[in-house]
Amino acid sequence: MNTTNAKVLFLYDESTNECSGIMEIVMEETRYLLDLERAIFNWCCGGEKAAPDSVFNAIVNGMNNDMQVIVPIKTPEILQENPEKVKAEETFSSADDLPINFRHVNSFEEERYFIPIFTSQEELNRVEPSSSINQSLKDLFKAVYNWENCDGYIINPWGQKVVLPKQIINMILEYKPKSHINFVKGSVVDMHVSAIVNAANQSLLGGGGVDGAIHRAAGPELLKECQTLNGCNTGEAKITGAYNIDYADYIIHTVGPVYSGNPRDAELLADCYTNSLDLALENGCNSIAFPGISTGVYSYPLDEAAEVSLMSVVDWLNNHPETVMNIYFCCFRDAELSAYTKLIKRIG
Repeated sequence: MNTTNAKVLFLYDESTNECSGIMEIVMEETRYLLDLERAIFNWCCGGEKAAPDSVFNAIVNGMNNDMQVIVPIKTPEILQENPEKVKAEETFSSADDLPINFRHVNSFEEERYFIPIFTSQEELNRVEPSSSINQSLKDLFKAVYNWENCDGYIINPWGQKVVLPKQIINMILEYKPKSHINFVKGSVVDMHVSAIVNAANQSLLGGGGVDGAIHRAAGPELLKECQTLNGCNTGEAKITGAYNIDYADYIIHTVGPVYSGNPRDAELLADCYTNSLDLALENGCNSIAFPGISTGVYSYPLDEAAEVSLMSVVDWLNNHPETVMNIYFCCFRDAELSAYTKLIKRIG
C-alpha cells in the first residue's frame, strides 16, 4: 500500500454516509492542465502511430510550472469512524497530518498496479466520485521509484488515457520540449488546440467548406467580431475569439490564393501559414491546427499545397528555435493525408 502525508479537506454527504470530492485545496483549472488534456485528445486522434511529443511537451511544461494533478485516495479512517464530524456540503479540515492511501488500477501483471491521476474533477468523476488530493506531478514522478510493485501512472484512465510506465517516466524526466508537426485525419473544428485556422475569404464573413463549418460551430458572435475587422487580404491573417468552439481559444482567419499556376500563388500560400503562426505566437498559443488552405474551391493542387504548407511551417520553426509549438495539419479528405504521406516519403 502506498502512503504519503497531506493535510486534506473532505466533503461528507449526510444522505449516503459517504465522503466524496475530497481535495487538499480547491484546484483552479490552469492552462497547463488544459494543455495536457488537449495534447492527450489530439494524440489519441492521431492513431497508434502518432508520436507522443505533444503530450511530452505538455507534461514537461506543466512540471516546470508546478502543475498539480488530482489523485484519488481511500477515505481516511478518521472520517469512516466519525462521519458526524461534518455535515452535508460542509468542508472538513484536519489539523493533523493524515496517512493517505492512493487508489490503484490493476497492472498487466498479477500483484502489480498503476496509480491513476486526473487532470480535472470531471475526469475523476466519470466512473464514480472519489476522495482525492492535489499533488505535484513532478513530485509524483520522483516518488514512483519508492514503490516496488507500482508500474507507473495512468492519466485520465476513464477517458482518453495515457499510460506512463516507469520507462516512459524516465524518458519524460530527460525530455526537452520541442516543436512537433502532426498529421491528423479530420476537421480543424474538432481539434483541441490554442488556435484553429480558418481558410476564409477576403470578406471574413463566412462561406462554404471549412469556413462555413467554423462559423456554424462558433455561432453568431463570431460573425459580429469579423464584421469589425474590415476583411483580410490574400496571404494575410487576422485573429478572433473562438466563441462556441469550446476546445480552442482563438480562430485565426487567413485568405489563401485562388490557384492560377503563377509562382506568386506559392508565395501567398506560404504567407498564410507564416502569418498565422506569427499571430499564434503573439497571442501566447502553443498549439495550432491548419486545414488544407486553398485546396477546396480555390483549386490549389493537393500535392503542391502539401509541399508549400509543410516547407513554410518548417522554415518558420527553424526561424523560431526557442519556440515550442505543436502544429497539426488536419486532413479532412483521404487525398489530403495521402499528399502529405507521399511528400514525407519523398523528402525522407
